[in-house]
Amino acid sequence: MKKTILLVSILSSFSGLGYADEVAALPSIRSKANQQTLKQEVTQASTATKGALQLKDVPQTVNVIPQEILREQAVTSVQGALQNVPGVGFSTGDGQRDQVSIRGFNSVYDSYIDGFRDDAMYYRDLSNTERIEVVKGPASVLYGRGSAGGLINRITKKPMAEPLREITLMGSTLGQRRSQFDVNQPLSDQVKMRLTGAVEDSDGYRNQAFLKRQAIAPSMSWDISDKTKLLVQADYLHDDRLADQGFPMDPTTHRPLALDRKVFLGPANAKDSADTDTEVKSATVTLDHTFDNAWKYHGVVHAYKYSLDRQLPNSSYNAKNQTISITPSRRFRNEKGVATQQELSGQFKTGSIEHNVLVGLELNHQNKDDKIFASPPASTLQLNNIVLPIWQSISTVTPTTNNKNNSTNKALYIQDMLALNTQLKVLIGARYDDLEQKRSALAVQKNVITPYNRTDHKFSPRVGLVYEPIEQLSLYASYNQSFQPLSDALTVYRNLSGLQPTKTQSYEVGAKWDVTPDYNVSLSIFNTTQNNVLQSDPADKTGQTALVAGEQRSRGVEVTAVGQLTDKLSILAGYAYLDAKITKSVLASVPVGSLAALTPKNSANVWAKYQFNDHWYAAVGGRAQTSQYAASTNVLKLPGYAVMNAAVGYNHERYDVGLNVNNIFDRHYFVSAHGLSDQGALIGNPVNAQLTLRYRF
Repeated sequence: MKKTILLVSILSSFSGLGYADEVAALPSIRSKANQQTLKQEVTQASTATKGALQLKDVPQTVNVIPQEILREQAVTSVQGALQNVPGVGFSTGDGQRDQVSIRGFNSVYDSYIDGFRDDAMYYRDLSNTERIEVVKGPASVLYGRGSAGGLINRITKKPMAEPLREITLMGSTLGQRRSQFDVNQPLSDQVKMRLTGAVEDSDGYRNQAFLKRQAIAPSMSWDISDKTKLLVQADYLHDDRLADQGFPMDPTTHRPLALDRKVFLGPANAKDSADTDTEVKSATVTLDHTFDNAWKYHGVVHAYKYSLDRQLPNSSYNAKNQTISITPSRRFRNEKGVATQQELSGQFKTGSIEHNVLVGLELNHQNKDDKIFASPPASTLQLNNIVLPIWQSISTVTPTTNNKNNSTNKALYIQDMLALNTQLKVLIGARYDDLEQKRSALAVQKNVITPYNRTDHKFSPRVGLVYEPIEQLSLYASYNQSFQPLSDALTVYRNLSGLQPTKTQSYEVGAKWDVTPDYNVSLSIFNTTQNNVLQSDPADKTGQTALVAGEQRSRGVEVTAVGQLTDKLSILAGYAYLDAKITKSVLASVPVGSLAALTPKNSANVWAKYQFNDHWYAAVGGRAQTSQYAASTNVLKLPGYAVMNAAVGYNHERYDVGLNVNNIFDRHYFVSAHGLSDQGALIGNPVNAQLTLRYRF
C-alpha cells in the first residue's frame, strides 16, 4: 500500500509542474505514431548494428514489435509481445522469469535493455518499453557471450520534446486490474523529464492466481549543448505472483495430465507458501557527444540490483496409483552488477569506399548469489479427489546449496559497414572477450560441487554482404558466430572449469523488399549449428560430471510482412519453418535425431488492422503453431494450436478506448513447458475480454 501511495504522490507532484498552455496542445504519443506508418516504425532498429540503420541494410533478421502493436493488443508482458514473432517457443521459466527459445536455442540469458545485458531471472514489465527488437541468430560480435538463436532487446521510453500526461486503466474478465501512467514534461528547451510506471493487483484464470506489481521509471535528458546530451534513467520493479509450473506429464499418453484447466497443483495457501517475489532496481547514465568532424561518442554506465524469494511447487504423476506428488522448494537469488560501454562511431571515405565505423569497449562485473533450501516431504494427492494441503514456509536456516558467483568481462569490438558502391555493401565486425568467472560453494553438504575459477578468451567474427539491385530490394548473405561459457549453465557440474564453451556458427541468406513505400516483405533462410553442448557424463552415476559432447543444428525459413496494404488496412505477419535437431549426443535419453525443445516446426502470427476513419479501428489476428516437445528427450508432447484474437478501438485527442477479446473460440492449448525436463505444461488463457481506457490531460 505504501508503494502505491508513493507512486500516486510522485505522479501528482509531476503533474503539478504547470505549463498548462503547452499541455493544452496535447501532441501525444498517438500524434507521434501518426507521423510514421507501421512499416516505418518496424524497419528502423538499433540492436543489430548498434546504430540507427535501415533494416534493409542489416544482413540479419530483426523483428520489431512497436508501441502501436503493444497498445492495440493491450500487451503488458514480454511473452505477450513475442506472440508477434515467428520462430519463438515459450518456457514456463520455473515460475520465476521470462524465458523463450529462439530458432530452437534456449535464450534464458539473452534478454537486454537498451543494449545492456539484462540476464536476471524475472518477469519484465512493459510500462516503460517503447518497442522490442528481436535479433535472430548469433550476436556475440557486439554483445558477447550467448545469443545462439538470437536476443531480445527492450528499448525504453525516453524524454520527448512534446509534453504528455497519460493515465491508463486496464481490466479483464480474468481479473486483471492494472493502472499505468506516462508523464513527459519539458522543463526548458534543454531539459526534459519523463516518468512512467504501473500498479497492478490482478487475479488470473488459474485457481489462486494472483499478481501484485509496482513499477516506476523516472528519466531526465539534458541538452548540455547542441552537440552534447546527457540522459539519466532509473527503474524500479516489484513483482509478487503465483509460482505456477502447470501440469505434469501423464506417462501413459505422453501428454500433459488431463485436469480441469483451473486446477493449481500446489498448496491451498499459495499466497503464503507458493509465490515468486522479485525486486529489481537499476540506474543508467548516458552521455552522447558529436564532434566537429561528425564523429560521435556514446558512453553508458548501467548498474542493477536484483533479489528473488521463490517458493515453487513441483509436481509429478504416478499413473499406476493415480496419485500426484507435489514437492515444495525454496530458492533465494541476489545479484548486483555494473557495466559500462564506451563507443566511438563515424563516417569517412578511403578512395571511393564509404565507411561507417563503430569501435567499442565494454567492461562489466556481476555478483550472483544462489541459495536453495531443503524440501520437506512431498504431499500426495488423489487424482479423482484433489485436496490441496496447507504448507508452512520452508526453513531458511541452513541451505543445501549456497553458491557465490562472480564474473568480470572485458571486451573490445569493432564494426565497419563499407559501401563499395551504390549497390554493394559489406558489413564486417569482430569482438574479443576476456571473461573471468568464479564460483564458490559455501555450504557443507554431501557430494559438494567443486568450485571453479576460469577465464575464457574468445574471438567472435561477423561478415555480411548486402546487394541492392534496385533501391527497393536488398539481398544479403551473412556469417555470424557466438559462444556461451558452460559456467552459465543452469545445471552445475563439478568439472565445469575444464570444459570449453559452446560455439555457435550461423549462415543466413535473405531478401528484404519494399513492395511499396509503406509495405515490406522479408525472407530469410538459415543454418545454425551449436557444438560443445553440455551433457551429463553417462559413466558418472552421481550425475555431477559433464561432457561437451552434444551438438544441435537448426535450419529454417522465415517470412515476414509488415505495413500498409491499403490506406486503411495495415498488417504485421510472420511465418517460420524450423528443422531443429540434436545431431550429436552421448545420452540414451536424448538420441541423435531428437527434436529441439520448445520448437514447433511451423509457427505463424498475424495482426491485421482496419482504420475506418480518424477515430475508429478494428483488428484481428492471432498465433498458430504445430506440436512441440517440452524437452529434447521428446517424451512430453504439447499439441499444436491456433488462437484467434480481435480488438476494436476509438481514439480521440484526449482519450482512447480499446476492447480486446482474446482466444475468441476458447481453444484449450498449452502455451509453454519447462524446456529442460518433461514437466511444467502451462495452459493458455481461455476466452477473455480486456478493456483499456487512456486519458490525456
